[in-house]
Amino acid sequence: MKPPRKVVCLSLVLLSFPILAAEPFSGVYIHPSEFSDSGVAPEAREALMDAVLDGVQACGITTVIPYATTTSGKAYWPGTVVEMDGEAGWDTLGIFAGKARARGLKVMPSVCVLAAGHDAPAGILKEHPDWALRDGKGSPLGWISPANAEARAWITALVLSLVKHIEPDGIMLDYMRFPSQGGVVLDPAAMAVFDAAAPEKEDGAARKARLQRTKEAALTSLMTDLGKALRAHDPKLRIGLYTWGANVTSGHAIAQCWPDWLRAGYLDLLNVSGYCYRDNYGEAYLEVFEKRLRDAAELARRESDTVELTFALGVKTSHGALPSAAEMGTYLDIARRAGYPGVAAFAWRSLAAFADEAAEAGYFRLGR
Repeated sequence: MKPPRKVVCLSLVLLSFPILAAEPFSGVYIHPSEFSDSGVAPEAREALMDAVLDGVQACGITTVIPYATTTSGKAYWPGTVVEMDGEAGWDTLGIFAGKARARGLKVMPSVCVLAAGHDAPAGILKEHPDWALRDGKGSPLGWISPANAEARAWITALVLSLVKHIEPDGIMLDYMRFPSQGGVVLDPAAMAVFDAAAPEKEDGAARKARLQRTKEAALTSLMTDLGKALRAHDPKLRIGLYTWGANVTSGHAIAQCWPDWLRAGYLDLLNVSGYCYRDNYGEAYLEVFEKRLRDAAELARRESDTVELTFALGVKTSHGALPSAAEMGTYLDIARRAGYPGVAAFAWRSLAAFADEAAEAGYFRLGR
């Protein structure tokens, strides 16, 4: 692991970055839970899939990003040790992917990599509580520790099984990070190794800095495992990462050193959060948004001249919501000035309310 580097922010001037992708990325996140309800007849579930995909296509969107796993540790396809969301054996993801391809849409499922219950262990952590991260009091969290070699191998095998099951065009890695709360430590076995390696007379500040480096190294080890496995399976598979931006790449609680992953060749697409609203940033929210994108673009371009830059357009999120369809155009114009030809809308359930207006305005059509 290279030592932390200071991130130099761009001034807010017009920059021109090369658009290297064959076509701009135009995607939308989809929550498959509405297609997996065991209380609904299979024919009705498939009819709902058809209606959603027809709406997506009418908007000009070319890539669907269905969640393959949930933050509670469940999966949307059968044949794994993971508990399924909805009816057991119902291949929600496989059926949806097939219908998407029949319409000429690309499929890039999103994997919630480390989240498994958030505040309390769920999913695989019920079976392997020893893999869980701990809070400052030593209580297990609903997050898998990337410092645990067995856990890393399990995650890699799960993602590979997903890829082999539906052979997607790409994978979007989400929750590929530590939780943002303070005081989080590694799983017990990793902490024992960490403590055994402590130098004599290490003060609190030095220990905190060493733990930060250890977290960053652990997450990079997981990215290395995933990157190597996915590249070996299909060199053409596009690997994407959802990230909060440049600010998380050095010394941040989530320990997500994505510039190192770009430099190593394990990422093809960087999807930067665009969740900036008046509600969370006040009247300067659009300036915050533009600066976030420009900072991330500058950092990404230092490490790769081929990475595709896209941003997550938050139609409605836990941080806020867009008041109108017209505001989508405002975000898209700012993003494209900042060198982001691509967009990944979050999520269809909210975008559907603006679908007619978005289709008429062509917000998600290539070359807009």
